[in-house]
Amino acid sequence: MRSGDRQRFVLMGRFRHRIDAVRLPIFAMLVAGAIQSTAYAQPPAPPVETETVTVAPVVKQLEISGTVSTPQASQISTSVEGLVSEIHYDSGARVKRGDVLLNLDAELQEAAFAQAEAQTKRAAAEVKDAKRRLKIAETLAARNYGPKNEKEAREAEVDIDQAALEAAKAEQKRRAAILERHELHAPFDGVISERMAEVGQWVEPGTAAFELVAMDKFRIDLPVPQDYFAQLQKGTEVALKFDALPGETIPAEIGALIPVSDPDARTFTLRVLPLRKNLPIAPGMSAQVILRLHTGQEDVVVSRDALIRYPDGRVTVWVLEDEDGETKVKERRVDIGLAFDNLVQIRSGLKAGERVVVRGNESLRDGQSVRLAS
Repeated sequence: MRSGDRQRFVLMGRFRHRIDAVRLPIFAMLVAGAIQSTAYAQPPAPPVETETVTVAPVVKQLEISGTVSTPQASQISTSVEGLVSEIHYDSGARVKRGDVLLNLDAELQEAAFAQAEAQTKRAAAEVKDAKRRLKIAETLAARNYGPKNEKEAREAEVDIDQAALEAAKAEQKRRAAILERHELHAPFDGVISERMAEVGQWVEPGTAAFELVAMDKFRIDLPVPQDYFAQLQKGTEVALKFDALPGETIPAEIGALIPVSDPDARTFTLRVLPLRKNLPIAPGMSAQVILRLHTGQEDVVVSRDALIRYPDGRVTVWVLEDEDGETKVKERRVDIGLAFDNLVQIRSGLKAGERVVVRGNESLRDGQSVRLAS
């Protein structure tokens, strides 16, 4: 190597050394900055809402489907035969007790009633005349005039005419009753669910002309498993839910326990009465009956929202623990029991007084720091 080339090589080496001396501190500063920015980039502790685990009486809650029924529903027929002359109401009409639903042709019965009424008036006049003659006979007998048995004969005549008058009155009453029965009256307030008679139709007693359904004092009948017969009583807490009233819970009470079980289904009938009036429901609708049966036991309970359920059947909760001045969460498996009033019985895994997360527990990690939501 020539001397000029050797000098240039030495100068190039010194220049590279100086560049490396400058580059290394810059690289170290960049690495330190990256580490520091990573530390500052850690997400803040997520907010959570918590509750304290408590002990409460355990309630067994049953939900059973029932059917709305009415205490009064009947097929109405006339009590006399006849030809339908007028119909005043159709299906769907609301009627009051005593309203006339239909009329039968009563022309002949009206004539018979008029005849009986005239016969009554005639019999009354004969009684009046017989009493007049009796009074004359009594006057003559007091003066010793006339036959001695005249008074007795007039008294007998009055009795006979009085009996005829009573018979005429009875016949007139009978004719009035028959005439009245040519009108079919509503026996109670309700809605006509079906009309089966037509004008011009000949009807007879026992042939239904209308079906009338009462629209108040509804009740719900439902089959209950025989295992719960002894636990149900008048004071049992009951509530109702109807599809016609979404989101509403209606207070109710037990009306009757009908201890006639179905031997095939092993059930008995429970009758429940709503405590709210004027409900927009009708017979035949379905109802969800909620029965609260007290077990007589107390146990640890938490809100439903505290539970995390996994596809494999595991159920866990996030428990709060204080660690080195920080609030952290630990996942803990629990064994659950009965559910009621948005609470769940915890058979094992929790103790009263511990705190569990009820909001913000969807994406927590074991040992993660959290903060309480204000």
